[in-house]
Amino acid sequence: MKRKDMGLLRWLVGWLMLFCAHLVLAQPSPNTPPPDFSPRVFEIARELRCPVCQGESAAESNAGIALEMRRIIAEQLAQGKTEAEIRQFFVDRYGDWILYKPPARGLTLWVWLSPLLGLGLLGFGLWRYLARVGAQAKAPVADVSEEEIARLEAELHSPKRQS
Repeated sequence: MKRKDMGLLRWLVGWLMLFCAHLVLAQPSPNTPPPDFSPRVFEIARELRCPVCQGESAAESNAGIALEMRRIIAEQLAQGKTEAEIRQFFVDRYGDWILYKPPARGLTLWVWLSPLLGLGLLGFGLWRYLARVGAQAKAPVADVSEEEIARLEAELHSPKRQS
């Protein structure tokens, strides 16, 4: 190898080592492990949405607020509250949105019923379209005399000269 190539190789190896060191040192320090909660805490937390995460329940999320929600659930269970009371506690603070399965009333009722309404309208429109096409297919053909049919058939079968 030439001296110039060796310098380039050393430079690349140096940058590669620096990059690897950065990856090793940049690892986030582990948070303090969450306290061990009973499975019942996670059952209730699975029914609640994490307020800051998209698509995760409070049981799945590692966000600080989800950890706090699980802690609150554990405290309320220790106080003897029922699952319904605990869910209501969070609904009072966040609204029905916090529930993964919100009750079907008000706006959520519309959200539940709109797909059914859409399918019904689509079915009605398809039925009307097919009825109209069927009626047009059954409509009588305009009266055409036998002479006109014979003349048209003769024109179809006779060779035409292109000019």
